Amino acid sequence: MTRQTDEIMNENKSLRIVALALIAIPIILIAIRIKENGGYSQIGANYKYIINYEYYFQSEKDYSIRTFLPVNNQRQQIFLNNSHSETFGSVFLDGPNKLIEWKGAAEKRKISYQFEFNGKPISYDIQESLGYKAYFDENLKEYLSASDLIQSEDARIAELATELSRGKTTALAIIQSFYDFVYQMPSSSSSELTDAVMALDRREASCNGKSRLFVALCRNVKMPARVVGGLILEETAKKTSHSWIEILVNDTWVPFDALNGHFASLPAHYLELYKGDHFLIKRSKDLTFDYLYVIKKERAHDYPTFAMLNVWELMDDAGIPQDMFKMILLLPFGAFLVAIFKNVIGIKTYGVFLPVLISLSLLETGLVAGLTLFSIMIGIVALVNFPLEKWGIQYNAKITTMLIAVVLTALVAIQFLHTTGWLSASAPLFFPIIILTIVSERVARKIEEEGTKSALELYGTTLLTTILIYSVLSSTLIQNFVLTFPEIILTVAGINLLLGKWIGLRVMEYYRFLNVTNG
Repeated sequence: MTRQTDEIMNENKSLRIVALALIAIPIILIAIRIKENGGYSQIGANYKYIINYEYYFQSEKDYSIRTFLPVNNQRQQIFLNNSHSETFGSVFLDGPNKLIEWKGAAEKRKISYQFEFNGKPISYDIQESLGYKAYFDENLKEYLSASDLIQSEDARIAELATELSRGKTTALAIIQSFYDFVYQMPSSSSSELTDAVMALDRREASCNGKSRLFVALCRNVKMPARVVGGLILEETAKKTSHSWIEILVNDTWVPFDALNGHFASLPAHYLELYKGDHFLIKRSKDLTFDYLYVIKKERAHDYPTFAMLNVWELMDDAGIPQDMFKMILLLPFGAFLVAIFKNVIGIKTYGVFLPVLISLSLLETGLVAGLTLFSIMIGIVALVNFPLEKWGIQYNAKITTMLIAVVLTALVAIQFLHTTGWLSASAPLFFPIIILTIVSERVARKIEEEGTKSALELYGTTLLTTILIYSVLSSTLIQNFVLTFPEIILTVAGINLLLGKWIGLRVMEYYRFLNVTNG
């Protein structure tokens, strides 16, 4: 007996050593990674861009070259790289814009100016109930008046603005009408200077022409609007700039790009350089001049040094979808949570993996749409079971019939959810449908073995567990942490080993025994 006890104690000791090693080693490695990569900044890799202005020129007399520099705002952060930038230029502010100007005598020269850009996407929700408001504020006169290239008072512009806004009483409806008209116009790659009237007459334009026409329509109905210019960032060397617009909606400047289809939003890789209808570069006449924007894209916040596996780098290099890695890495976390609910709390579920798989499928469908779809299917399984049971259909044929009913109902339900907008048109449904059929088969088997009431009760506790797991796994912070530090899975394994030796009462058992004691 003593020998057996010693063996058990030694086994438990070795288990604890292994478990503690699995818990501690990844945590130490993660701390080292953070320290060796410049300290903690944020969790989850994104991209930064290194932009280099390169100007080549030759002048036989005094010269001047002026261009815009980006400024920090809620959507972009700019960091100047002084070691790679010319320092003799003078920087100054002009209204909302920041400019740099280089001046000198006759010479042949290359000017470089480098900075780093970190951006994030931004979008605005314009309320449908927000009424149209005409502005007459003198402080906004610049954004309400016509200009040489934005002929907002031209008869053709006025006629179109009246036609497009007729019968519309909300700001959203008017802006949407203007946007749709400009967006559907074919784009033109012409480098010719295009004003608002030219864009309207030709019914095609580049980003500049579309932006000026859009602004002219807005100004005609006294909506403050302005052109915004910058660069669309990608790893390349190019000369092409880009322009979009901003409209003052409820005292907020809201961006629109009617060329690339961004309504009240901008993606993360749009670099804003100036506000207003300006030329990006102004230079002296009789100056032999060429320029290039050299853009380099780099990953940031992925802590690559000492990484056992850099998932972000692998996704980029191999072109593997992020969702696939997310599903793989979140699966053990979900299973660990199920183990806690079952072993510590005492909640019963349909197995260990099924609640996790349902939770992961809800990440793709959305919580409300997914739960609605799953609950409808389970209801169909329970409903179809009654006549099949009454008719004495054998098990395999019964399960097959139930699954056919599930699939047919799923098609109708998906159509309904798409129509109502509860389910995004871009939602990937293959994985959720597979999980749905597995759940239906398990519920059908439970009904066959223990009856409908028992099956539905177990589905209810499984659903509760699923919602709790979903609330954890849907956290962007947790998802990014797992993708950045996949070694943390070993820590979960260590904790799980210790959990496997749990011999105490479950929470639900305390509750049950408390009732017995009180009785």
